[in-house]
Parts: sequence; structure tokens; C-alpha cells
Amino acid sequence: MDQILFNDSARGEEIAKAVRADYNPRTCVSIVRVRDDVLLGGVYFFNYTRESIHMHVAGWHPFWINRDMLFLTFDYPFNQLKVKRIFGYFPETNVDAYEFDYKVGFREVARIEGVYRHNVARIVMCLERDNCRFLNVKPRFHKSNLH
Repeated sequence: MDQILFNDSARGEEIAKAVRADYNPRTCVSIVRVRDDVLLGGVYFFNYTRESIHMHVAGWHPFWINRDMLFLTFDYPFNQLKVKRIFGYFPETNVDAYEFDYKVGFREVARIEGVYRHNVARIVMCLERDNCRFLNVKPRFHKSNLH
């Protein structure tokens, strides 16, 4: 059975490990989708400033992000936290991250040279609340599926 779990620290740490980042359960919030207790994919949020928040994303199943995940992923920061923008960043060599972010509406706002080994740049992407098309998505989930 598919479930979407809110703030599951262990699975948030799995996402962080996959993207080679840190996860602090006191300051990070995760939203993950699992099937039969297997992590399909998810996001975690960090660096909340009231104006903005950062997000990391990882997926292990090709169809992990469904309508419910899209709605919750953007409802939480934009509607519940009331931020104006979400930032994501990754090494320029991570073409999958760039394509994913671009596909969901993020736009490149900065390129910082030499952040990673071998002089690889960091790409910074941003999604403004006004440009988020997923806030109008009608989720199919039932409250009993969100934990």
C-alpha cells in the first residue's frame, strides 16, 4: 500500500545521503512516498527563513512522484509556511536534478564556480510561489494515508 509520510527522519536521512547532503531532524522536514515500507522517493526542506526555504529531492522509483506528492511538496512550503520561494542546488554535473527542477518550474538563478571537487560549479534553482502550477492540483489522498 502506498503512503505519504510527513517528517519521517530516517527516510529524510536516506534522501540526504542520496544527494550527498546533511539532514538534521531538528531543522529539516521530509515528505516521502513509500510502498510496502520501501522508500520510493521524497523531498526534505531546510534553511527556512520565513521568506524562502531550500529543498532536496531524491527518487528511487521512476513513478515515485504522483499528484499527491506534487501537491504536498509545494503546499507545505507555500501554503503552510507561507514562503515566497523555494531554492534547490546541486553540482552542474547532475543533469537529472537540473531536468527535474526545470520540469517542475524551477529556473536557474545562479551558478557558483568551484564549489565541488574538480572545479565543478553549483547550480542554484528557484521556484517562486506565483509560478508554482502545483498549488491548484487536487490531491487524491485521504487523510488516513498521510502520516
